[in-house]
Amino acid sequence: MKKVLLILAIALFGLVAASAQEKKHLEFEGVSIDGTVQEVVEKLIKKGYKLEKGSAILRGKVMGKKAKVTVASTPDGNMVYLVLVDFDVKKTWENVRTCYESMKMQLRARYGDPVLYKEEFDSPLAEADPIKALQYGNCTFICHYQAPGGEIILTMTKEAGVQSYFVDTSNSVSLY
Repeated sequence: MKKVLLILAIALFGLVAASAQEKKHLEFEGVSIDGTVQEVVEKLIKKGYKLEKGSAILRGKVMGKKAKVTVASTPDGNMVYLVLVDFDVKKTWENVRTCYESMKMQLRARYGDPVLYKEEFDSPLAEADPIKALQYGNCTFICHYQAPGGEIILTMTKEAGVQSYFVDTSNSVSLY
């Protein structure tokens, strides 16, 4: 009887150790950022996203806002590592700032405070015309959140838009 219990204990320990070694993947809208582009796109379509162009660009609502969603794979094309979200924003400072702040609040509610952030203009002159400051790279608005299985980066773009990057740590490629 002791041998049977010992064998069961060892087998159970092996199963626990094996499951602990499984990689945790970041999720985007309830879909794991793992697998091929086609697999992730199919799961997003089942969630209500509409295929827009090619095989990796979709449209739908992300955190309540209309957006274009791009699913990206590693350079070898085998694994998805990134979901890029371009929020539909009218190109005024008020709209860009409102969208950015709204997304920041929702991300903070889900993932806690950002681990890194920078929100500033290079000078008071740049702050006087914030859209031009964005276009000319004279201001930085970026928040970086840690999440189970990855990281999320929220930023304002030079095109006066708002983007969010959902990067799966397990499948990600080094940018350095």
